[in-house]
Amino acid sequence: MADMMGGKGGGKGKGSAPDDQEEKSGGEKWFWQQKGEEIQIRIVCDPPAAKKDVSVKFKSSSISASVHGESILEGTLGGKVEVDECTWCLNADKTELQIMLTQVAEKTDAWPSLMA
Repeated sequence: MADMMGGKGGGKGKGSAPDDQEEKSGGEKWFWQQKGEEIQIRIVCDPPAAKKDVSVKFKSSSISASVHGESILEGTLGGKVEVDECTWCLNADKTELQIMLTQVAEKTDAWPSLMA
């Protein structure tokens, strides 16, 4: 889990390797990074959240995630995912929602951005 705790990442996208593992900022509340076929998203929960405060819905090419009734992520993803292999959890102190997406087998290219 320590690998998900990095900073905002300062990459500008120039010369990025196809398997760019640097964390990217999606705004003030969320960050994402891709490692091979796995995409990890971190959403800051302030105040801390309980499971009942979180709603995450996965579709093959879109996602919606809200915390405390506030929509944080909603829309079309940068690629297709295996819905049955996507999951989410809260970290130990409940200050971070962690979402794991798995790309479909034949579509494992690096995403230029999380949301299309």
